[in-house]
Amino acid sequence: MQISPLNPLNPLPNRDSPAKRWFREDHVPAFGAGWMARRVFVHFQNLNLRILIDDLRAGRVASGNWTFDHDLCPVAHGVADGHTVGLLQHMSQSVGLERACAVAAEQIGASPRVIKHLVTTWDGGDLGPALLLRELEAIWRERLADAEVVQAMLSPTESLR
Repeated sequence: MQISPLNPLNPLPNRDSPAKRWFREDHVPAFGAGWMARRVFVHFQNLNLRILIDDLRAGRVASGNWTFDHDLCPVAHGVADGHTVGLLQHMSQSVGLERACAVAAEQIGASPRVIKHLVTTWDGGDLGPALLLRELEAIWRERLADAEVVQAMLSPTESLR
């Protein structure tokens, strides 16, 4: 076992130990993909977030384009309407992905740079549905916990009456 240089009393786990591996050996997701997803999807309205979670579970999420058939890419789930999705698709092809991501960022409220990175990571397969679903469900659980706290504050309990 190695000793941590910051805390000599706290040993570091052996990196070669199979029991300490965190990722599948056949694929390691892009570093920070979960953090990046959180930076985009935390801005989604509850309904948009819930529909994206359900679409991911059902395998109805597009990759490589803003929309395909009736499926939307994860970011397109957060824009206002179908017209905007069409505009994003047109802009990606005629002006470039960077400008389309800037328009999506205006709609969603996230950074254009982070949206572009998320889109390219999703399209490249480094941010897969399982990792994205895990991050989205964590955001959803946080929202539910916040709602329960606010509800408890608004509704006095029997012990306070």
